[in-house]
Amino acid sequence: MRYPSFLMVCGALTFTLVGCTTNEQVEPKEPTTQSPTIDESQTTPNSDREDDVDTESPTDKESTDDKPEVDGQPTEPDPSTETEPTIPAQPIEIDGVANLELDELILVNKQIALPANYQPADLVEANIDFVDSTVGERRMLRKEAAVAIERLMKDAKTAGIDLKGTSAFRSYAYQVNLFNAYVERDGKEQAMKYSAPPGHSEHQTGLAIDVSSASVNYQLTQNLGETVEGKWLADHAHEYGFIIRYQRAFEEETGYMYEPWHLRFIGMEHAKQVHTLNKPYDRYIQEFMK
Repeated sequence: MRYPSFLMVCGALTFTLVGCTTNEQVEPKEPTTQSPTIDESQTTPNSDREDDVDTESPTDKESTDDKPEVDGQPTEPDPSTETEPTIPAQPIEIDGVANLELDELILVNKQIALPANYQPADLVEANIDFVDSTVGERRMLRKEAAVAIERLMKDAKTAGIDLKGTSAFRSYAYQVNLFNAYVERDGKEQAMKYSAPPGHSEHQTGLAIDVSSASVNYQLTQNLGETVEGKWLADHAHEYGFIIRYQRAFEEETGYMYEPWHLRFIGMEHAKQVHTLNKPYDRYIQEFMK
């Protein structure tokens, strides 16, 4: 009988520490429904480009550990078993400033802001139909989000769903003018229900886009949610990595009115989880990062 020999192998482990960047704070959001809309082209600066800031991004990776064995043979994983997305736990914010290292999972809300000079380095123009008043940087998204919205819009059109983009990226400077115009029109308390203060807008991340349809004259109105187009978005946006960020059921928790037009890209795995769990993104990411 032959006996196998055994080798002892010692491996060296190298740990890499990745630091989280911290900057100052501030940030805003979008118009909503009941109050009359403002033509953004009349309320924003001619030039809203900010200096680029390095932003990036650990990417999610699946574990490739050894497969379990049955009777000495490796077994394939059950394809019917869904695995939840996993990334190393990280702080969501540092002293009220968003953790830019979270990449597409970055959380921005009324309590957590982006640095005033933050602008994604990978902004590209999304190749979709926009309303005529949407020009320049407001047609831009981060590259991955742009590819995703192009797929969504293409499939929507195939399904007979008419949608157009109304506003994508917005710089800090642009949001200053927009928010101030809403405050002047409706007062700060009312404006805060549907518009984000400068630095607190998801649009500044380059991961958010507002869309609308001809059925509501391409307005940003809660009535969109009752249309065929709005219902299609609610049912299918997560399949492309987007969520309806501000749901009616979570108005008190998010601090914003229901916005069926506001899409936020967080990647397909996470969007499916948020859709299935039916939670506001704020709560989802806080629980996920524990």
